[in-house]
Amino acid sequence: LKELGVCDADVTEAATIANSVRDDVLCKDPVAEKKTLYEKLGGAPSIDAAVDMFYKKVLADRRVNSFFKGTDMKKQHRMQKAFLTFAFGGPGSYSGKNMRKAHHV
Repeated sequence: LKELGVCDADVTEAATIANSVRDDVLCKDPVAEKKTLYEKLGGAPSIDAAVDMFYKKVLADRRVNSFFKGTDMKKQHRMQKAFLTFAFGGPGSYSGKNMRKAHHV
């Protein structure tokens, strides 16, 4: 606008007005932008479904299911759900093993 000869006061006013409607024009939801990844993914129901589906597929795959032989799968599900909830910014805390200890690395 300055290159077109518009005075500084008018440029400032135009910028202020444009900035005030920016989120509406861009269809941004300020509340949604503040959500955690956990909330964006759908919270507990989504984490539960993803973990359940993951272990169902893993246990059906003969190439990897032997890694879980002798594992308490109810506990495994619970710990994985707690870990992902924590990692994605959900409620609560994770008190399980870190990744190295959990996977014996």
